[in-house]
Parts: sequence; structure tokens; C-alpha cells
Amino acid sequence: MKRLAALIIMLLFLSSAVPVSAYNVSSKVSVTISPNSELLSVVYYLAFGRNDTFVIDREDYLSDVDSYFGPYRNHPVVKMLREHLENATTIPDRDMRLYYLEAYLLMCTEPPELEPLVLVNDEWFFRFLSALRDFAEKTDFMEFYKTSQRYYQEDLNTYITALELLPPDEFMGQYVSISNVRFEFLHPYLVAVHGHSFNPIINGTQIYGAGGMIPLVRRDPQRTEWTYKTARDTMFGLPLNRDYIKNKRLGELIYLGFVYHELGHDITTEELNWNYGLTYDLRYLEDTIEGDMPYLATYDIHFWWDTMMVYEGFADGWMDFSLKSVDPAYVELAMWMQRAWGEFWIEDMVEIYEKYTLISVQEGRSLGDYIVDMMNELEDRVSPEKAGELYQKRVPVTPLRALDRGAVAGKVIVVYGTQNPDPNGTEYDRETAEIVANYLETFYSQWPDGVEVIIKADVNVTDEELRENLILIGGPLANKIVAELQDDFPLRFVKYGDEWVLERSEHWDWEIASFILQENDAYPVLEGWNANYFNASVIMAIRNPLNPENYIVWIAGADRYGTRLYKNPTYYLSSYEIFNGKEIEMGFYVQPLASS
Repeated sequence: MKRLAALIIMLLFLSSAVPVSAYNVSSKVSVTISPNSELLSVVYYLAFGRNDTFVIDREDYLSDVDSYFGPYRNHPVVKMLREHLENATTIPDRDMRLYYLEAYLLMCTEPPELEPLVLVNDEWFFRFLSALRDFAEKTDFMEFYKTSQRYYQEDLNTYITALELLPPDEFMGQYVSISNVRFEFLHPYLVAVHGHSFNPIINGTQIYGAGGMIPLVRRDPQRTEWTYKTARDTMFGLPLNRDYIKNKRLGELIYLGFVYHELGHDITTEELNWNYGLTYDLRYLEDTIEGDMPYLATYDIHFWWDTMMVYEGFADGWMDFSLKSVDPAYVELAMWMQRAWGEFWIEDMVEIYEKYTLISVQEGRSLGDYIVDMMNELEDRVSPEKAGELYQKRVPVTPLRALDRGAVAGKVIVVYGTQNPDPNGTEYDRETAEIVANYLETFYSQWPDGVEVIIKADVNVTDEELRENLILIGGPLANKIVAELQDDFPLRFVKYGDEWVLERSEHWDWEIASFILQENDAYPVLEGWNANYFNASVIMAIRNPLNPENYIVWIAGADRYGTRLYKNPTYYLSSYEIFNGKEIEMGFYVQPLASS
């Protein structure tokens, strides 16, 4: 945390050159595919190739990069970057190193000069910068960059339209002084760099904005065609499931949420840093999450520094408060996912913002003046004595939470069905179980104690094993255990004629908050649920009814192929998700332990 805090403070007092390639959304707001970020991306691509976790499949653009830069694959800067990032012990470590490099490069003038305006006490970085400058000069990188603008336009169109939905200068100007402020958003195109805030002082002007890209798949509902293409699992390098819809507005909302999250950092981080000691009074919020999901705290970099989740709570709260004026249903969905990630205080945080933005307007003062008051109120609302109880009452059951319990227990059993009258169906489900188990082994690779992932046929599971953490593969026709337990699920498959229909169970007692992501751009998120689904696939988590300390994750489809849709169950922040090819239903429910 000290290193990150020092970087953030340092960025507040820097000078740089305004990117000449920026698109001006307004006189105070600009967005661009940053030439500095894209230069780093090209070198990264030359070092690691198109199959690397962080590289986005940009199709024809990749061919152009290969053709233009291919002769320079052995340039010293490529070797330097490869060696630097290969020294990272995990994918999150590489994610962090790449993030720092891009953050520093954004504090330089554009290629090929790349004049650094950041005082970095890092000899390696300056040697890298010298080699990068040489690469940019010899390749005439800026010529390539200028002739590639047609490729960047799709992403830029999304960014521009999103920023026009809620112009930062107009909205932020209500609560912070922007008389000497510009808003700049600088993004890469080819490589998924971790999104981050961007807030230097440029020629005496304060900049608020963001660098990098839309963050981790485990933080946002990456369920559109565009976000599926650009999202990457920068924690484990696992492939994403193909559960997405075509909806431009939803992609814009996801980007806008990222923007206002980072702007939330921009307007709160300085005061949080100045009152860093007080953030420790709220350390118990993060401790509460780590007590239930210790593996999340191991692989997610947001938990790697003391009190970082306090900073994240302030940023997410600002995002939710801001986007309420654009799409309240999307914000409700986002808040459920934030709770699922562990932020059980997010509703209080939004209410605190609602209170203090009103006070700031009434008193004519900047919102930042009230950060200490906001921290004190958050502690009053969610006290250390109430934190554990509130966590249990607010955080939904999800596959992510269930798999975290699997790490703690040290064992997960993947169960495939053998009851399908078609023997080919049984073999197919067994292969699906093997794929799921293989992904789980990769997912658990960062847990120091190791996790045993076992594959078993439904007929071979013992009564004692039924009390473990289970992944059930297939519907009631195929899987004996699903048929026996389905009445304890919130969803069930029922056969009507020749069709298997997924419907809500009449036996489910827990309240469900549901949201439908649809292809209608005017209303991308609807609150509510559909009565039933034909030809649907589902992933769902519940507490194990035979042992509520543990969990069951159910993966099934109307047929064996639909079951395999959710072969990677590791990144879901909803209690269940249903996909029928044209819309997605995301549901959330809370199942507190009886003892809480």
C-alpha cells in the first residue's frame, strides 16, 4: 500500500504534455487511444505473442502489427520487457507490473521523445525508457499509430458516447471545483492494461481521468459482445464463457461505470491519503471479507495493501451515486455485484454520498472537504460490532464465494451424471466435468495450501461426500444428485412435451433480486425475472442443504451442449445466471448461516 500511495501522491504534482491525438468530447473532456499505451502494447505483443493472456484478439490490426513491427522482434526493448514480466511469479503480479509501466509512461510526452516528467527512483525503468525511445524512433511508431486510427474508432465511439451520457465536467462540477480542471481518458487498444486513475497536474491544470482499460472480469458484468472481446482474465488467464448479448448501450454503461469509479479515486484519494491513519479505523471492513473469502484476498490485487478496500468503497460508491441519474436499474445490478465481491457496506456508502453531495452544494464547498466526516459516518453505520452480521445478511451466495469455500475446505468434488438414456450424453458430460476440473485446478493454483479437485460419477458419490463442496454437472435427467436435490434449488428444469424448460422453483424460500440483460439498447437492464426459459443454460450457487457451511454450484443446460456453456465457473458474481442466446437473467439471494 505504501508504494501505491506514494505513486498516487506523486502523480498529483506532475507535468506532462497533452496528447495531440485526443478526441475532444467537450472543451474540458477528451479521450484517446494513447500512443504511449499503445507503444507499450506493441512491444508487449512482440514479446509474448497473440495467445498471451493480456493480448486482445484485434484480428486485422494484429496482422498490421506483425507486418510493420515484425523485423524488430529482437529489439533490446522487447527482450527487456519479456524478462521483466517473466520474473512475475503469478498473472496478478504481471498485471501489476504492466499497470505500473503504463502509469509511468502516461507521465511522458508522446513518442518518440518520451520525455519523462515523473521522478522515479528506478534504474531499470529509465533503461527501459531509453530502449523504448530507440524502438519508437527506429520503427517510426507514430506513423503506424496515425495510420491505424480506423481500428481504434470502434472503441473510441463507445468511449465518446458513454462520456456524453454523463459528461464529467457537467456532473463533477456540481460537487468539486473544476475551474482549473480537465478530464482526460487515455486507453490502450491491443493489450489489457489494468484500469487506473490518472490525475497529474499539467502546466498548472489539474487532470482527472483514467488510464488502462475496463478492469477485471470479476468486477463488472462483462456480458456484451464488445466487452467479451476486450475483457481478459488477468488473474488466472482462463478463457471466458460465451455468454454475451449484443447491446451497445450496456457496453457504454460498463465503460461509464469504470470512468466514474476512477473519478471517484481522483476526488477522494488525496484526502484519504492525508488521513491515511483514519482509514485503519475501517480496516475491519476488509478483514470481514477476508474472513469469509480468504482466497479472493490472495489473488485479487485490491486486497494486497492494508485498507485498499476502503479506497475501493469510496470509488464504487461514487460510481453508483453518479450513474443513478443515467440508469438506476444498471446501478442496482452493479451494487449487487459489489456486495458479492464483498463490499457489504456499499449501500451505506451511496447513501453517505447522497447526504454529503447535498451538503457540499448547500455550503458551497468541495466534496473532498467532507471525506473525514464520511469515514466517521461509515464507521457509525457499519460498526465493528455489526460488521459480521451485516456481511451475512447482505452478501449473496455466488459461485465465486462457493469456490472460495472450496479453497478453505481443501477439496471440491465435480459430479457428472450417468442417468442420461443416451450413452453419448453421459460421456459428453464426463468430458465437461474434466474441463471444469481442469479450469478449477488452474483457478486454485495460487492457494498456498492446495485444493484437491475430484471428478466422480453421480452413482459413486457417498453420503459423506454429499456434504462437501460440490460442482454438479447436468440437469435432472442426466444427474441423479440434481434430480434428488432440485427441490432445494431456486431454479429447476421441468419437461413440457419434448422441451426442457428452466423455471423458478415454488419451494424456494429466499427472496431473489433479478435483472435481465437484453438486446434492447433503450433498456439494456430490466429489474425483474422471466417466468421460464426454453433452450437455456444456467450456473447457480446455493449453500449445501446437507451442510450449509459448504456450497453447491450447479451447471446445466437444456441439453448437453448447453451444459458446457458454463465450463469456466470461476468469475460469477451473481447467485445464478441464465442464458438463452438473446438475454441473460442474473439473480441474487442471500442465505445467511443459521448461527449468524
